[in-house]
Amino acid sequence: MKTNKKIIAMNICIVLILLFSAIYVAATGNHYTLHTRAMTDAVNINPKVEVNFTSEGILEMEDYRIENEELLIDFKAVGQGKTGMTLRYQLFDDSSMMEHYMKYTFSVNFLNVIFENTNGNFNFNGYDIVIIAILTSLLITEIIMIFLFNSYRKQGNFCYQMIACGGIGIYIMIILLYITYKMLNNVVNSFTNFLVLVTETGIMLLLALVPIMLLISLLLAISNIWLMRNEGYRPVNALGIIFAVLWAVGVIFTIGAYNLATLLNLEIYNITIIKDIITYIVVYIECMFLSTIVCSYLSTRYKPHYDRDYIIILGCGIRKDGTLTPLLKGRADSAIAFEKAQYEKNGKHAVFVPSGGQGSDEIISEGEAIERYLLSQGIPAERICREDKSTNTFENMQFSRKVIEKHGGSIENKNIAFATTNYHIFRGYILSKKNGFDAKGISAKTKFYFYPNAFLREFIGLLVDQKWKHIIFMFIVILFFVGLKFWI
Repeated sequence: MKTNKKIIAMNICIVLILLFSAIYVAATGNHYTLHTRAMTDAVNINPKVEVNFTSEGILEMEDYRIENEELLIDFKAVGQGKTGMTLRYQLFDDSSMMEHYMKYTFSVNFLNVIFENTNGNFNFNGYDIVIIAILTSLLITEIIMIFLFNSYRKQGNFCYQMIACGGIGIYIMIILLYITYKMLNNVVNSFTNFLVLVTETGIMLLLALVPIMLLISLLLAISNIWLMRNEGYRPVNALGIIFAVLWAVGVIFTIGAYNLATLLNLEIYNITIIKDIITYIVVYIECMFLSTIVCSYLSTRYKPHYDRDYIIILGCGIRKDGTLTPLLKGRADSAIAFEKAQYEKNGKHAVFVPSGGQGSDEIISEGEAIERYLLSQGIPAERICREDKSTNTFENMQFSRKVIEKHGGSIENKNIAFATTNYHIFRGYILSKKNGFDAKGISAKTKFYFYPNAFLREFIGLLVDQKWKHIIFMFIVILFFVGLKFWI
């Protein structure tokens, strides 16, 4: 409840900050100061300014002055619409005269807010407040992501929402650091500069992540080759190689977009928009993948509390004689070790639920094979409830739930754990939640080359499970960059 209140409060802050910036612009936007960029180092300047509007009754000039060696001209909105403006000004000093002729474009909306849109320079009064509001909102969002991520970790609530929080957190953190650095170096002096900086951030993110993603892609490809040599070729065992190739193609396209445009004689601006869209989407996917790796690793390090009522042992293939493979034996041994430690610490025994059906090439079910092993290790039969109908991990959880409820009543009041191989732990968390109960993972060690492919499978699961959220994000990115075409 406290967590929810804090998140709600921070979200309200974001809304209020953005609302305040909008109100500020609406309240002060009927005045606008034009920076002509006419710089002079003369001390005694006497300016003479003349302005002519293509449409009357929209703007009027109020005043002009020299500040910090720059000519500034103040305007006031007197109506709505669009207008062009011709500016002629002369700067006199004691020994010379400088004469200038320039054209500008302005518009005034229904709130009497003045917008300048001259040669892609989109600006308005209060743009700095809007930028601060946006950055502050991003900072609060980053705090929310860190807060939620840490809450998920502490509670052992490993889920796709946790991955999303981590991925968005990485994404926003790098954006904030880059934009803040640029602002501290006085790069941002208009709203257009800020928007351009946002577009630049995408390629900076991509370049910053290239070394990390290159290393991960190489590890994925190598581990897949190793995996196929030891476990045989299956499409799922080549996921890492496929991912590495797709990532390399995406990076090469985005970084080499300008050269591609030249070769194909395409308009540079249009190919740039496509490049920016793909860049941000690629970076977003990279951040989600990095978060998947972190969350999957953390799930193997989490230690359940020693208060479990039931421990589900997830099955996998058994030997031809019905005994456990080293992989399955490791799962059973980790469950036994945890239950023994729990009894020594709290004096509480847990009931084992060996889970797994009989495959076409197996003489007995995996559940029965695990049960026999538990009995051989001194576990009494009354503390074993076998499940022997499941054919995959989802059914392991689904049918084990029925076994537990038949044995001990509603699962809602039970503390459940599941034992499986470390690369499979995160999958267990996801599938237990999909079956309506919260179970904590007990990790068993296995060979390294299983890990990378497992991370990739969870990442694909994230994309599929949360597909509409990802599609909405990509749609927003497309709208943003297409919208910039009309501003810049």
